[in-house]
Amino acid sequence: MNTTLTALYALLIQQALFALLWLILVYLRVARRAALNWAAGVGLVTAGLSLVVLRGALPVWMGFWGSGVLMYAGFVMLSRGLEVFARIRPNDRRHLLGWAAYSLMLGGVTAWGSPMLFVLMGSVPLGWVLFAAGRAVRGPLSQEFGREAAWFGTLPVVSIGGVLILQGLLAPLGPGSADVPIHADGTANLSAALVFVGCGMVFNLGLCALVATRMMFGLQRASERDHLTGLYNRRTVEARLARHWSDLQAGGQGLCLLSIDIDHFKAINDAHGHPAGDAVLRRVADALSEHLREADIAGRVGGEEFWLVLPGTTAEAAAAIAEKLQRAIRSLDITVRDTVPVRVTLSMGLAEVRQPGEPMDAALQRLDEALYRAKGAGRDRWEWAAPPEPAPGKVIPLPTSAARSASGAPTRPPPASPGSARGAPARPETPRTIDGCSVV
Repeated sequence: MNTTLTALYALLIQQALFALLWLILVYLRVARRAALNWAAGVGLVTAGLSLVVLRGALPVWMGFWGSGVLMYAGFVMLSRGLEVFARIRPNDRRHLLGWAAYSLMLGGVTAWGSPMLFVLMGSVPLGWVLFAAGRAVRGPLSQEFGREAAWFGTLPVVSIGGVLILQGLLAPLGPGSADVPIHADGTANLSAALVFVGCGMVFNLGLCALVATRMMFGLQRASERDHLTGLYNRRTVEARLARHWSDLQAGGQGLCLLSIDIDHFKAINDAHGHPAGDAVLRRVADALSEHLREADIAGRVGGEEFWLVLPGTTAEAAAAIAEKLQRAIRSLDITVRDTVPVRVTLSMGLAEVRQPGEPMDAALQRLDEALYRAKGAGRDRWEWAAPPEPAPGKVIPLPTSAARSASGAPTRPPPASPGSARGAPARPETPRTIDGCSVV
């Protein structure tokens, strides 16, 4: 019994099954464009391997040149699928020129070269196609999945490319081994066939892992994000705010909260329809995101209500952000039904949280009350939340972490003056500092 031939047949069956798997994903519209390329690639590789198995019964040009050309085309389609999956525009001209050059080179080697040269010139370009593709997509996938997940996801592709390159480069070190047909029985050929079976399995499972990772990240994003605006949803904002609250109770940095409501949003929906309202929500969400740091948290927590959580931000800086956001929203050029302009303004409530011991619900209640005052006072304005009442004699430490202000340095909350902050009410006097501590 020819065990090498049996292993090659197993490899053919394996690749055919994976080609069927990718076609099923195409039918299910899961990573459809990438899966279509992978199905074509695996199919071409399977056809090339079939010619390898049948070399003894086929003309030399078909068994050697034909198998190599088909396998190179298959590897190109596999790498192209990786580029499509990573949302890189495939360089089809480069792929086509590479395939044409490989075909001409392999034709010359088949006609006039030695078997050893055929292995060298046949394996190294195949390996380079996969190796280069794996390295090219690692960067874009790192931005999507994170560095570790992208590294492990592309490791099978890069490794198998390296194995093929190494096989070709080591061919001159094994004189006489290349003269033995790959389908002939023997320990060396059996080992090589089993290695290819393992590589085929690892390669395709690696692609499956990439698809599964994207699906997992997509589900996680769907559970955390508002589907319309792309901002965090209420549950996620509350969970992240709770973590900051725990840090504050343990002596961490304070924060500021902004509750934002789009003025007269129901009137926009009633006058122009819900598609216009959705467009306004998206534009406002984009404007909020553009004015925040990476550490800040922005979420849509209701129909037209948004929350901003600003860790390490002073009251003065939060007021500057509120003014900046209101100017940005007033300047938005929003038209609906192609010709009708829509003017959008915001009402905001601001709350500063510095004192450990205040319940999160109490701070959110203060924030809501400030928002209601802003709306009741005429809208298109912001109001400060009343500060919490500290316990008698309680010492309130000043924040020690880097706080954001207009100048970049930690600052004290600004005293309110008549007409300041678009009508913000006067705030209680800021605690004074004695020996590095803030006291009431």
